[in-house]
Amino acid sequence: MSKPLMTLFQEAEAAQIDWGGQQLFALVETPAQSDFELVFVRAKECPVQGINLKCMNGTLAIEGVEATEMVLWNDTAPEKIQVQVKPKSTDVPRLKIWNVWRGKVGGVDVKQAWLGNAGMRIEQVSGQTRICCSDGMGEVDFSDLVVDLRFL
Repeated sequence: MSKPLMTLFQEAEAAQIDWGGQQLFALVETPAQSDFELVFVRAKECPVQGINLKCMNGTLAIEGVEATEMVLWNDTAPEKIQVQVKPKSTDVPRLKIWNVWRGKVGGVDVKQAWLGNAGMRIEQVSGQTRICCSDGMGEVDFSDLVVDLRFL
């Protein structure tokens, strides 16, 4: 039996690993030089899938709500989301992205990340960055959540 992705990331002490010739990520970090659009392409229903966005050296704004960190849940967010990036200084903000899922633990909804077989594979599709996510539940499956990210 192969080790869970969580264990492989921990052993590598890195947010990026080689997994059978594929580059996998626990966390993706990219410069956020402009506003961007995030599109939910597909997601499994259970557990509820989401994407965590965190802006370093800036804030994110979605429909008038501003914060340095936001979670967009597939079951409550629109399919297509416009995100404004507001720098705090002349330094280019950095965007950190990782997949999350929400499920019941002791009868309470709990946000989880980086457990079990959680990981992301990045693809370039039609000029956009496609983030294919495996949640931590069960076997590795990069179709658990798929989002497209396009800087404007």
